[in-house]
Order: sequence, then structure tokens, then C-alpha cells
Amino acid sequence: MEVGSSSRGRNSGRRRCQCGLPAAISQAWTDKNPGRRFYGCPRGRHKMAKKALIEARDEIHEKNRVIEELKKTILEMRNDEIVRQFEQFQL
Repeated sequence: MEVGSSSRGRNSGRRRCQCGLPAAISQAWTDKNPGRRFYGCPRGRHKMAKKALIEARDEIHEKNRVIEELKKTILEMRNDEIVRQFEQFQL
């Protein structure tokens, strides 16, 4: 009896998914593991979830970019206000 999360048939030598089908080799395209190969279900039942996660990740990156731009704008506005108050004080 083999130990592990994936199984190989004694005769086929190929890894099998938990559903019993031969596992397909896929490649990751995440920021942390670009190009990493892994075994997955050939039925692709997780493709929709994977696509949703990628879209969510992209949305998070975009929102983080907007947040950083807003922080920069706020800082510039605060600096402008400090200069304006200083100039008023000098008059």
C-alpha cells in the first residue's frame, strides 16, 4: 500500500486524481510559484474557482494601486495646506 495524497496504479505508473481519473500535469502562474508544475483533476472542476481567484487577485492589486495613489494625493494636499498656513502666518 502506498502512502501519500495522490495514488498510482500498480500497472499504469501514472498518478491518479481522487476521483480515479489519471491526473493531468498543470503549471502554476501565481506570483509565488510561477512555472511550478503540479497534478490536478483532468475534469477541471476547479477551473472556475481558479479563474475567480485570479480575477480577485487582479482586482486587489488594482485597488491597492488606487489606494497608494490616494495616499500620495492626501500627503500632497496636507503639504500644500501646511505651506498655505505658513505663508498666512508670515503675512
